[in-house]
Amino acid sequence: MPHALLTGIGIDITDMGRFASHAAALPDGPAARYLTAYEMDEAQKKGRGAVEYLASRFAAKEAVMKCLGSGMDEVPFKDIEVYAAEGGAPAVRLTGKALEKLSGLGADFVVISLSHGREQAVAVAAAVRGHALSDR
Repeated sequence: MPHALLTGIGIDITDMGRFASHAAALPDGPAARYLTAYEMDEAQKKGRGAVEYLASRFAAKEAVMKCLGSGMDEVPFKDIEVYAAEGGAPAVRLTGKALEKLSGLGADFVVISLSHGREQAVAVAAAVRGHALSDR
């Protein structure tokens, strides 16, 4: 049975239409304000899928900020990096203010889940203290 404690949760939903202009302006434009260098490289590889990628990354970063109990004024978007973990599941790396907020919650890591439909992308993030232990 996993042994962990949820210390924060956040959710965000975005309209993908808002990100069409961001995708068209890559590698510059609005996306340069919220993507890390790694995420920017990944976005440029997506081609037609860049809109979904950008919308889901934006939603993920907003959800992470919410699970940390903060907003855009406290945690820079670039202090949260979304990447594909081994096996392809989305994961986040926190640095700077985001990592400070996580530590302040007494949490050890953040887990995320991303999804999208035709018009919207959604993300859920949870700050967690502890770790998963194998069943005894």
